[in-house]
Amino acid sequence: MCGIAGFVQFKPGNALKPNVLKDMAEAIKHRGPDDDGFYQKGPVALCMTRLSIVDLAHGSQPISNERGKVWTVFNGEIYNHLELREELEKAGHHFKTQSDTEVIVHAYEEYGDGFISRLRGMFAIALWDETFQKLLLIRDHVGVKPLYYTTQDGHLIFGSEIKALLAVPSVNAAKKVDVKQILTLMTLQYVPTPDTLFKGVRKLPAGHYLICQSGKLSVKPYWKLPLEAKVQAGHKYSKSDENLWVDELRLRFFASVKEQLMADVPVGAFLSGGMDSSLVVSAMTRQANRPIKTYSVGFENEHDFNELKYSQKVSQWLKSEHRELMVNAKMLNDLIPRLVKYQDDPVIDPAVLPSFLVSLFARNEVKVVLTGEGADELFGGYHRYSFDRFHSRIKAIPDWIKGMVPFVTGYLHDPYHQAWQALNKEDLVKRHLAWSRLCLEETLQGLAGDKLLYEMENSKVEETLERIFEEAAPYKFDNLNLMLYMDLKTWLPDDLLNKVDRTSMAASLEARVPYLDHRLVEFAYSLPASVKLRGGIGKYILKRAAIKYIPREIINRRKKGFAVPLGPWFKKELKPLLMDILGSESFKKRGYFNQDKVNEVIHDHMTGKQDHHLLLYGLLLVELWHRQFVD
Repeated sequence: MCGIAGFVQFKPGNALKPNVLKDMAEAIKHRGPDDDGFYQKGPVALCMTRLSIVDLAHGSQPISNERGKVWTVFNGEIYNHLELREELEKAGHHFKTQSDTEVIVHAYEEYGDGFISRLRGMFAIALWDETFQKLLLIRDHVGVKPLYYTTQDGHLIFGSEIKALLAVPSVNAAKKVDVKQILTLMTLQYVPTPDTLFKGVRKLPAGHYLICQSGKLSVKPYWKLPLEAKVQAGHKYSKSDENLWVDELRLRFFASVKEQLMADVPVGAFLSGGMDSSLVVSAMTRQANRPIKTYSVGFENEHDFNELKYSQKVSQWLKSEHRELMVNAKMLNDLIPRLVKYQDDPVIDPAVLPSFLVSLFARNEVKVVLTGEGADELFGGYHRYSFDRFHSRIKAIPDWIKGMVPFVTGYLHDPYHQAWQALNKEDLVKRHLAWSRLCLEETLQGLAGDKLLYEMENSKVEETLERIFEEAAPYKFDNLNLMLYMDLKTWLPDDLLNKVDRTSMAASLEARVPYLDHRLVEFAYSLPASVKLRGGIGKYILKRAAIKYIPREIINRRKKGFAVPLGPWFKKELKPLLMDILGSESFKKRGYFNQDKVNEVIHDHMTGKQDHHLLLYGLLLVELWHRQFVD
């Protein structure tokens, strides 16, 4: 695990100076404080900052093949590197280390660009072929590891984080905010791939690779969900089919966990007390044959937000070595401005705050943790997946009856009003957008200042969702699997995995996500909707698979997201921070938001008329992001 960065000059012009590479590495030093490495020859420059996990003594990067003609830097883990090594050694390749990194250069030698499809893991890779003067940038199947790039003055410049790109003077001097993406962020809570908040800075999509050769750049997919494994909508299956699927799910999941225990350093787990992380810890315990170190986070004096009693129950059941961190408002008051420096591609998700603190807490004892992210997106765990099935019933209600529903007149609070708006939209893309909104569309319209109003009138936030909807057409998905697919392509890599990567790597901790092994993902999308969502019960098949391994109380718990008590804290302990930032001259002069409406939102939250904590956090984040990366 590490951070990577570099550049290649693909057109004549002013070459970047050698010291630029060191500045790029310094910008992402937090991702790998154990070591660094550099390679610069001809038009290419590669660097890495290393967090040592596998082959601690000899796994330094950049690393090359025997002849020194193929070089790579790599962020992540190749879980099947041992079997690939055996295959490559039989083909005549000679290895000088035991690291998974070295497998990359030899596999490229043996299989060409096709080597990518043989990898299992989470990775962002840069590979330079000196003979053919070709640079490859590669991102893993579902986007666990990030990779950004831009072009400037005839150079392709890339890095694990945008701040590595901004360390290049010409990129920093030319940076411009993409106001359209400010609107997108305030709508979806994240910026979908390939865009970022900076014009011209792009994310490499998950499951894709970029080729830079002969002055040309192209981005190509190497992985898609297989069409042939799809269970068509309406397919009839028996109880024995379902039982076989449960067994196969267990087999694939336990195999993924076993692979991801690979490390030459201590490995632990985040344990929320929900089913997903609990099943991960159970699988770790059974396969490691030892107690697992587990870490949970709670909130002082906020009983409604604490789930520690559930994580304690699971820990006792599995006999893990359990640790708990209690977070209070003062910690967040100091942390909110400080953590922004790690959020150059920000997401409006307050969970980044306790996630970073528990990552620092775990890092005192372990270098690697396994987490439960991804299960909801594979098996239908979010409430919106269940609620959307009522769309057809709402559609059948006569308009005159709808007119009597108090939702329509806006008497109920935003979550319910938002659900009513979503269910009344005929088009699935528009429903998906309505379910995903940071706030009601009319609330954002009222908040918008001149800059955002212009973008509202001249752009469509749902363009990315529409493109993914069209891309999914060959699969003939039912509504549930189509919603899951859209989340797989947007919410999962651009929000959830972005958050996991930034908070863990800011603490120099590697986070692994066993639910997102691409073979397990393929299996999940081959299943019909009825074994994921049944009678309003989400993750039905995963719950059946978990029944042997964790307490029934945990499996049958009503789903509760990882909520942070910003609502009450914004009214009390965090109010001075909120008022100071949202009342500042710099915030008012940005031109994004109508200050009178901002003050109204603050007033409504403080008086309890509406819970606007997520919207207020978004406003804070936009301002703090500008101060950190733009001003």
